[in-house]
Amino acid sequence: MIGFEMTATLSGLLIGMVCGLVPLIVGIRTHTLKPGIMGFVACTFSGFACGFLGGIPMILLATAVVISHAYIDREDPFTSRASIDEVSFEESWQDFALRKLAGLGRTVRASTHALVRNKAGFLGFLGLLFFFLMTVFGPSFIEYDGSAHLERRQPGARSLFQGPSAEFPLGLDWQGRDVLSHIVYGGRTLILTSVEAGIITTIIAVLLGSMAALLGGVVDQLLSAASNFILTIPQFPLLLVLASLVNFDSPIYLALLFAALGWPALMRAVRAQVLSLRERDYVQAAVALDLGLPHIISREVLPNMISYIVVNMIFSIRAAMYSLVGLMFLGMVPLREPDWGMMIFMGRQQGALFNTAAASMLLSPILAIALFQLSLVLFTRSLEEIFNPRLRSGV
Repeated sequence: MIGFEMTATLSGLLIGMVCGLVPLIVGIRTHTLKPGIMGFVACTFSGFACGFLGGIPMILLATAVVISHAYIDREDPFTSRASIDEVSFEESWQDFALRKLAGLGRTVRASTHALVRNKAGFLGFLGLLFFFLMTVFGPSFIEYDGSAHLERRQPGARSLFQGPSAEFPLGLDWQGRDVLSHIVYGGRTLILTSVEAGIITTIIAVLLGSMAALLGGVVDQLLSAASNFILTIPQFPLLLVLASLVNFDSPIYLALLFAALGWPALMRAVRAQVLSLRERDYVQAAVALDLGLPHIISREVLPNMISYIVVNMIFSIRAAMYSLVGLMFLGMVPLREPDWGMMIFMGRQQGALFNTAAASMLLSPILAIALFQLSLVLFTRSLEEIFNPRLRSGV
């Protein structure tokens, strides 16, 4: 698995508190105590959840937000009230860093306001936050029930399946295990694998689509032919064939497989967008100045497509999750507990479809997947507003 284990630990809490001291100290020194305290809390929470990989990036974001509350550009007569004769265009590296951090902080604050303003998108954000908290902090409160419990069979019952009760809110599975514990522990691998697949798919599609549109010629023809060929192949049957031939021991291999089959549709859309942007004056100027393909893609093209790209990345994550659950349901990938897809597969194998007491074992993971997907779709409403300046300004 690429990245990190999303599990709250005591060491992560200490890391987050140490990281949170940076925005707190900056807030005290700049007399912006409230943003400094909020930055301390954000760093503590992020470090507690993800350790160094959560706390260190949050230092930058939280500190930038704190600085943005107090920063005044001394060289800007409109903010510092300095006369035009006093303005100097010479800038030290400290002033440059402060100006950039203040700009980043203002962007974060504007994005937060846009997120809250869109009610549907904010509801989706709350749904994703719920699943994040359940996945990261749930194991700290609910112990994983991985052993069979024959003693939980009710008198006269033919199986260990049980419906919801006060002791077991989501009932018991075919081995008498608590379904709630499997819901809390079972979403981590599925969610991370889907997110990895969506990110890799988007990166491949954006790079290849931009190259095809900007370079043209043989490169465009080859990439377009490759995308057309992959699009003509039914993806899920191909996934079944590949899953039967290759043993995907690591989730990252599955993410790479989904990305290898999922990039053509987005690549063609990106290519069409870049072909339109290529005729703009600022892109033509960058080409004329020979600034290089990496500069043109990253500085001239991507900023004008970021809203479209991010929203499509969300849909790539959804598609990868559905494909992964489908492969698990058919038993075509290594089955490891706990996992939501594994719960659906075992429920079908153990006859849960024909046992009313087992309904919660099947419905719980299905509803969890459906609610996560719904949260993703709603969250795209806020993402469009965050990354689209016209929507953000209400135009």
